[in-house]
Amino acid sequence: MMINKKPINFRAQNGLALISVLLIFAIVAVLAGSMIERQGLDIQRSANLQALQQARAYSNGIEYAVRVGLQLDYENTEDVDHLLEEWAQERTFPLSPGMAYIKIFDAQARFNLNSLHPSASNSAEQLKRFKYLLAELGLDESIASNTASFMNEESQSDDDYLSAEVPYRASYSLFKHPSELLLVNLVDADGYRLLMPYISTLPITAQLNVNTASNIVLSSLSSDFSIDEANAVISERGEDGFSAVSDFWSLSEISAFTTNSSDEDDETSKDLWDKADFSVNSEYFEVFAKVELADRIATVEMLIYRNAETGEMRTYYRDFSRTEARVPATSSQNNSNSDSNP
Repeated sequence: MMINKKPINFRAQNGLALISVLLIFAIVAVLAGSMIERQGLDIQRSANLQALQQARAYSNGIEYAVRVGLQLDYENTEDVDHLLEEWAQERTFPLSPGMAYIKIFDAQARFNLNSLHPSASNSAEQLKRFKYLLAELGLDESIASNTASFMNEESQSDDDYLSAEVPYRASYSLFKHPSELLLVNLVDADGYRLLMPYISTLPITAQLNVNTASNIVLSSLSSDFSIDEANAVISERGEDGFSAVSDFWSLSEISAFTTNSSDEDDETSKDLWDKADFSVNSEYFEVFAKVELADRIATVEMLIYRNAETGEMRTYYRDFSRTEARVPATSSQNNSNSDSNP
């Protein structure tokens, strides 16, 4: 019996093998390209993370450098702090590649929100001053009363906040950071940005440094104290500042607020200021640092306390969320001597 066999087509088999090899090479090429791309992304991600960590390390180092600078300032002039001292000058340092920016602000040059707390001895007077500050900035004066109520448990203001879309309760405590003001009724982001350069959250015993306070803050001491009079006080303090509170107290521009009127029935008499509310040196300094390194940016805001008697320092908080320093919208609001102090 004869069996017919088809002739084997070796050419067709060779073609199929070639297609299989090409398919395998294509798959390998795609996998290799994907691996190279992923490796490139991993390398870039590692480089970015390394640059960011290095920038963070620089910002941490800045804190220690600032402490050294404040210690030197304390050793040189522990009794007086003013805006032409070394600590108050804006600094920029080159890095490779990049730069580091440092600015130190006197936190006692601002209105202390915690002075509105009911435990403060002069909270009623400070409430009026906060209203004047809000009015000076064109903001709703009711924010002052709302802030005081937010801190005062006796106000029972929870109902105002529990009815919010995302309900929460009033803190009834001292503020730890100025951003807590955003929780208070009538305070929005735009208003907070206006207020930021003029407010702080310090212990209730912290005094206002009249050597560093801006004309906006000084004029908010009384509704009868104008910006022009505040500018006159700033001119009087000169480059070296007042050497003692008594020098500030003796100025003719503020005599109406420091001495009793001769006529007890004079309806134009003004509320008298308490000398204990003021100082010519500071214990609380706000530091803003920005480090740009290999297209990575790291920022930090710190509040540093320097003991007025011993010079010892500690950091109250570090805020890594800030992107810019808390400076006034216009330099004219800062100080009449602000040409050399941006």
